[in-house]
Amino acid sequence: MSAMKLNWYFDELKSAIEPDPQYMINAQKADDPVREHLRDHESFSRRYLDSFLYGSYARNTSVGNIKDVDIVIVCDFSRYSSPLTLLTELRDSLCHLYDDVDLGDQRRSIRVDRPLPDVPDSELTLDVIPAIREDGSDGKLWVPDRDKREWTVSHPRGHMNYTTALNAASHQSRSFVPLAKMLKWWWKHQSEVKRPWVESFRRKPKGFWIETMAGQFVDLSKESYPDLIISVLENAHAEFAKFRSTRRIPELKDPALEGKTIKTSITEDEFDFFLDTLEESLEMAREAASSTSEERAVDIWNSLFGQGTEMSKSLKGEGDLLRPAVAPPSTPFTFPSAPIAPKKPVGFG
Repeated sequence: MSAMKLNWYFDELKSAIEPDPQYMINAQKADDPVREHLRDHESFSRRYLDSFLYGSYARNTSVGNIKDVDIVIVCDFSRYSSPLTLLTELRDSLCHLYDDVDLGDQRRSIRVDRPLPDVPDSELTLDVIPAIREDGSDGKLWVPDRDKREWTVSHPRGHMNYTTALNAASHQSRSFVPLAKMLKWWWKHQSEVKRPWVESFRRKPKGFWIETMAGQFVDLSKESYPDLIISVLENAHAEFAKFRSTRRIPELKDPALEGKTIKTSITEDEFDFFLDTLEESLEMAREAASSTSEERAVDIWNSLFGQGTEMSKSLKGEGDLLRPAVAPPSTPFTFPSAPIAPKKPVGFG
């Protein structure tokens, strides 16, 4: 049997994981003052050459509430000078605009904790990243690594172009970006639900790694979201399963820098957790796609993405569970703003 498409379900999912419009507005309000301030600043203006947004917000692959916005500041500075010097100059300049500016444990950026003091309850932060152009390059930049006291090559605009190109090559020239968002939300939900009860646990790999995984392993000839999701999980699992015998954490190719890989600080235990989750999710996705019951398929997809059960409940009692995929759900579901983790076991620590 061909995969159950459930177009209506995935349309609802796409809508549900989109950032709240107010968070989008806040993000847009937060970045312009930084650029204007640094461009006109009495001392830093001599460094300022260009600036642009980076990260999932710029690539349109954010999910849930947008909590951080990355801004790259292209500077007139020598790569043979200390990265800490430029980071310090940038921090001092931003202190003239914001109260909560921190170099702290940031390796490559300056964090601004409250860029919108007039917006009550805003959790938005800014990461302002200084960078140096590589002469004669096609957009490559050098960004500081404070811990290593060196500059590392990066290509943020190349990453954005890569995502745009994948989206254009996908079904109807618009399927890859939603797919990347779904997979990022899948990992966010699964890691919360199944996370080990360890105080230091943080979700790894991070969102950009998941997005890169989607781009590297997706089969763009597939047209439905179930088929696209399964293609990523199947191809990634085939590659990552080697980890079981080698204990070597797989590396993903940097889509914008030939010969480079995407950096990750994931440990062997953390990757074990990720691979276990991927294996289980792959089996569930296959079952959902091959199910002859729309109700069962929706229940499984709900387990993977964490929407709750409102859509599956709306199907119970209906005479035809295999209604046309284009039909809208009879009862819209409500989607939580963030996955809810299970309660900590009683008596554990």
